[in-house]
Amino acid sequence: MPISSYVSGRSADSFDKFSFKYVALNDITTATLSNFDTVALIQVHTSDLTSAAKAALAEFVANGGKLIIHDSDETSLNDYSWLLPGPYSTRIGAGCNPCGLTTGTSKIIENSGLISANPTDPTYVSIPELLKYTDAVGDANLLVSDDPRWFAAASGTNASNEAGAQVAYASNNGLIIYNGFDTDMIKPLASGPWLCIDAPNNACPPNAYPSVDWLAQMWYSELDKSWGPSSTPQGPPNGLPQTQPVSSIGTPVPPATAGLPSNHRCVARQTLFLRLKNLATHHRNVVQVDVYVNGRHVFRERGRRLRNVTLRRLPQTGNVVVKIVATTKRRYHLISTVRYRACPKSARM
Repeated sequence: MPISSYVSGRSADSFDKFSFKYVALNDITTATLSNFDTVALIQVHTSDLTSAAKAALAEFVANGGKLIIHDSDETSLNDYSWLLPGPYSTRIGAGCNPCGLTTGTSKIIENSGLISANPTDPTYVSIPELLKYTDAVGDANLLVSDDPRWFAAASGTNASNEAGAQVAYASNNGLIIYNGFDTDMIKPLASGPWLCIDAPNNACPPNAYPSVDWLAQMWYSELDKSWGPSSTPQGPPNGLPQTQPVSSIGTPVPPATAGLPSNHRCVARQTLFLRLKNLATHHRNVVQVDVYVNGRHVFRERGRRLRNVTLRRLPQTGNVVVKIVATTKRRYHLISTVRYRACPKSARM
């Protein structure tokens, strides 16, 4: 990752405004981290971090620090559940590493101080140029989480057609930023050669390269992002929008495949029968199923031998939204949601 020079195509965005220091993994302690306001984990296997190092990093964020994570291509199944307290799972799927494939999709969800689809914003990133010149999207790692404190800034699919967050963030007094775009094509120095996919030795031909080093631009924006409590009581922390929870991102699954009954009829007797065995039939790689009713977690089943289940004591009035989130062996989510209506009293007899 560049730590000097500037972003190619944007000479005003200079890395010389920041001061960097390398810290070995076995030197990660509370005392060491107290000397910094920002910590970056670059392609670090979380399995290489000791329990004490993880505790120090979680404490660093809780004390108001900023943690930036880039882990694509060199890591697999990183688990970040330890960063925030609570019974939630936050991890990276196996990704596409190191396939180097170039297909995939990406969408910037909402313009922010990390990434923007508005060309006039200083954090603008051209997704079409990323797709054309780099493997950043297809070779991406994707964050998946059931923790409601994680929000996505960009989401999409990798070359394996698995869905998740490519850029995400969470607040716990401090700020955690996750970026799963592959950085193979990043330029450590602005004076260095441009690298492109589908070119001999990845050397871009003359006049055929991105207008800006978008990977370096995202890294610069993450380093430059201010953080702290909201300036207004109603505003989001760190000035980042909380629009798209990471927990709502996954590959859509037809309701019948997920075992959800049709919503053509109302929900009677406050019960609903879910044929979860259908998931095991259609997706043999499912290892966990979670069921939510109106956003509240009501059921979890682990293992590949899924059983059918009856939901009881459903709301008696209004809408009943049932969401099934199935987690695959590669830790990605399959999601199906159906909105039902509660039956009137006369239909419950």
